[in-house]
Amino acid sequence: MTVECIKNSTAHRFEGNPIAEQHRLRYKCLIEGQAWNAPFIDNMEYDQYDNPATVYFIWRYNKQVKGVARLYPTTKPYMLKDVFSHLVSYESLPATAKVWEGSRFCLDKDLCPKQRKQAAQELILAYLEYCLEHNIGVMVPAYWKSVFVNNGCPIHWLGEESIADDGKRVRAGKLLVNHKACEVVRNKAGIYGNVLSYGCEKRGTMASFLKL
Repeated sequence: MTVECIKNSTAHRFEGNPIAEQHRLRYKCLIEGQAWNAPFIDNMEYDQYDNPATVYFIWRYNKQVKGVARLYPTTKPYMLKDVFSHLVSYESLPATAKVWEGSRFCLDKDLCPKQRKQAAQELILAYLEYCLEHNIGVMVPAYWKSVFVNNGCPIHWLGEESIADDGKRVRAGKLLVNHKACEVVRNKAGIYGNVLSYGCEKRGTMASFLKL
């Protein structure tokens, strides 16, 4: 059970071209699967929040990228503030190093239900583990609130539910990050070991495990 935690600066520690592969998965899920009006090129979906500040969580099956989620700092212009600010009415939008935005939570539609559930649970735990380790909180992806709620995540809502342009119900919220919340999700998923991998960097014949 491993979720790869990758930035542009650490992509060389991982097999293949994981950042390009997650863009291709997003194209498959969002452009082909949901007809999103989002930019793309060479069958890769992307936006302005894909840059060196972005942290990607990548889930593979048989060495292929089948799940992805990302984190982005609210100290820079971010999606909820730029595009979905109408979803936030209970409090001010954050602009702090202590709160990051989660987005682009995608699972390959070709996964069977059991695999999709496993991928979703491990990606949620990746959010929790990373945020605990870096002492930050995370705002959950507006389109995926049911996934987080159904897996035991305590959510603090930032506004009322709304209807998106595609007719789907969306709601912005904050994932309450603490060890108790992580324990609840682990118990529900039956996953008790850490899922995050920061990759390895080869030095001669030795490989050492490195953190971001």
